[in-house]
Amino acid sequence: MSPTETTALDRETAYAICSHPHRRYLLSRLEPGERVPVSELVCELAARVRDESTETETLDSSVRRRVRIALAHDHLPRLDDHGVIEYLSRENDVVVTDAVDELGPPAIDLEG
Repeated sequence: MSPTETTALDRETAYAICSHPHRRYLLSRLEPGERVPVSELVCELAARVRDESTETETLDSSVRRRVRIALAHDHLPRLDDHGVIEYLSRENDVVVTDAVDELGPPAIDLEG
């Protein structure tokens, strides 16, 4: 799906998309049309995960690895399937589509 295409998201789909804290963070962090390297998102999310855990900082590479795998195999493809982002796996980039606006603040601003 191209970054300019949008799809209509029903309320149930929007809440399902926003059900995981990683996806909520991505959607609140990214702007329509913005292109961001996945590595940058991995670092940001790993820092959030590390801050929320009681584990020591020596596990940073392990946290980054888990986040990278979760993004590549779950969160980014799921958001891409719904047309909210375009996941450019070959370039290892994410481009946010205008469909992110259809989720609206109530869905994205869920606590977590």
